[in-house]
Amino acid sequence: MSASTADPPLSSRDALIEAAVNLMSRRSPSTISGRDLATEAGVNYGLVHYYFESARDLMSEARRLHGPWIVENLMGGGTRPVDSESALEDRRIFGFIAHVALEDEYLDPSEHRPAMDALLELAREADPDGDPVHHRATVAAVTLLLLGWPIFVEHNARGLGLDPDVDGEAIRSRFLGVLRSLYSSVGLEAQG
Repeated sequence: MSASTADPPLSSRDALIEAAVNLMSRRSPSTISGRDLATEAGVNYGLVHYYFESARDLMSEARRLHGPWIVENLMGGGTRPVDSESALEDRRIFGFIAHVALEDEYLDPSEHRPAMDALLELAREADPDGDPVHHRATVAAVTLLLLGWPIFVEHNARGLGLDPDVDGEAIRSRFLGVLRSLYSSVGLEAQG
């Protein structure tokens, strides 16, 4: 959901969706106004209501598009897990989902979860004779770890007497080791 410098300029509607992803990666959706979205997108505030019923509808559209975007762009169309290093570096990948998950009003339990479903399918393909509960539990654990990193890593590190600036590489290394272990438990190789 991010454009490289070689891409054509975003339409105002796409810029608003990109702005929603960027803001929701850093903040809880309930703290984001239509004016915040327009400012982040660099467009007139009236365009929020021209393209969407409300700021909430805009953020819901961003959420709806985010999962398929992850599968297509970061999981090679569902052929590999998200690169772990990228997930740690780019808050838009899992910080966005984490902030949405912390606000129940933006979640519908009956909705499709493209990235989790794609990862579960990868686990099933890599370990066809494995326990289906183990596959689902592994995907849940990986997802929980990746969702928690952008929101809680600094708070938890400081709470344990670690300095993220000094001890960051040790924290990151251990985190990636745990992810690799989870992936390998279902026959997948972690990227990054």
